[in-house]
Amino acid sequence: MRIAAFLALLMTLAATVWAGQALWEEWHKDRATAPERTTLAREPEPQPPAEALPPRDWPQLFGEKMPPKATLNPPASDDEPEPPKAKAPPIDALGYTLKGVVRADGAVWAMVSHPTGELIIREGDVLEAGLVVARIDEQGLWAGPEDEAPQLLGFSKDENSPAD
Repeated sequence: MRIAAFLALLMTLAATVWAGQALWEEWHKDRATAPERTTLAREPEPQPPAEALPPRDWPQLFGEKMPPKATLNPPASDDEPEPPKAKAPPIDALGYTLKGVVRADGAVWAMVSHPTGELIIREGDVLEAGLVVARIDEQGLWAGPEDEAPQLLGFSKDENSPAD
């Protein structure tokens, strides 16, 4: 068995040497007979004169400048009443709940819970963008936009608390 493997090895080596020799001869034969490559300067193709070319009518990249369009609706006059502003949503709907009120040395503080965290606020503080605390009393916290009547945020009725 070893003799057969040795003979197969010798035949493979002989075939490899023969293929390498053929490649070597082919490579040198092409180099010896190949003419030197020179870059031939291309002659420019004849072009029609510039006057004969039609002007290019391509659209502008950012559009064409146009005069302003006339408005179909006249501007609102001062006599027309403005539509009413949308009412602010109830404070309860914004996720706020009143947890407690603290009175100390004449100051009144309210503890308010929100899904983003707990707050301790007093009169004049901003509860949320546009919601200013107007007053805090026994009923609860009164807050709302400055130009509207404040809304009451009362104490939450828990199921576990005793009935009143």
